[in-house]
Amino acid sequence: MNYIIPLFISALSCLIVIRLITPFAINIKLVDMPSNRKRHNGNIPLVGGIGIFIALTISLLTTQIDLIQQKNLLIAMLLIVSVGALDDHKDLSVKSRFFLNIVAILVVVGVDGIVLHSLGSIFGFFELELHAWATFFTVFAVIGVMNAINMSDGIDGLSGLLSLVTLLFIAYFSYIGKQTDYLMIALLACSALSVFLLFNLGVFGESRKVFMGDAGTTFIGFLVAVLLIDLSQGGAAAFYPVTAIWLLSIPLMDALSSMLRRVVNGSSLFKPDRMHLHHFLIRSGVGSGKVLVIIVMSSIIMAFLGSWMQVNGVVEWKMFVLFMLIFFLYLLGVMHTRKVMKFIKRRLV
Repeated sequence: MNYIIPLFISALSCLIVIRLITPFAINIKLVDMPSNRKRHNGNIPLVGGIGIFIALTISLLTTQIDLIQQKNLLIAMLLIVSVGALDDHKDLSVKSRFFLNIVAILVVVGVDGIVLHSLGSIFGFFELELHAWATFFTVFAVIGVMNAINMSDGIDGLSGLLSLVTLLFIAYFSYIGKQTDYLMIALLACSALSVFLLFNLGVFGESRKVFMGDAGTTFIGFLVAVLLIDLSQGGAAAFYPVTAIWLLSIPLMDALSSMLRRVVNGSSLFKPDRMHLHHFLIRSGVGSGKVLVIIVMSSIIMAFLGSWMQVNGVVEWKMFVLFMLIFFLYLLGVMHTRKVMKFIKRRLV
């Protein structure tokens, strides 16, 4: 399969679409306005996710992928992008967003049969199969990944780069697992994401900066979740189910720790706050540029470690225990934020 032309078209389409729809977004106020929680200069168009989705769709037309076979995935992504764009513009209620996203997820779960049937042998002695709980757990997992990517969208470039890291490792495993359709989809998404990041990080100038918006973070989160689930299930699986959490480790640990903190504090699970990993590092006095590098490099290291263990045949329960140990240490850091912040100020600032 020729990859060069579709990848070029994906990148070029994203560039053109973002430039074309940015003035329209400004006119209809599809923008992110500065607030106590959102500290940036000026109103930033929320068109990144729309641009990535359109670019991915256009570039898929230039590949040998059977779009009839992938139509439900495209329909689900279209619904999620549309819901996200409406939320970016009108602030939909949590219940409305939740319901519509579940409908979109059920399109691929119920129709295409992309279901998390097994969590693998994470306890060593037996394979943890979900049986009647499989569909429920799949929907829960996809929603969780979508929220994890969304929660990481706190500083320029972070959610985009974290998603890029995961998609590149997904592309690698798709390649060695001979899953050519998913390899192409992952690479096309990476190509469009790379162009978005040029806008988002201000490479084209601060006046042309755009954000991904909920349309982008939920759509990318959905795509990542579907690929991770389908590639980890069945006899032709490209990797263990436990490997998937290594490939998305930083967003997952941040989201899980945030949810646990909110449960303990009795606050809403869906209310945004400034208590995520990137906020914590910034309050420690680390500049946003350094924060971006630290978190993205941590994500690369974790994904590489998980991939290395997968390729070298480390058993699943050992991979799971090591991940939980790292997560436990992460939680300890969250519980002792003042001590950790003092340490960071002495070492990094």
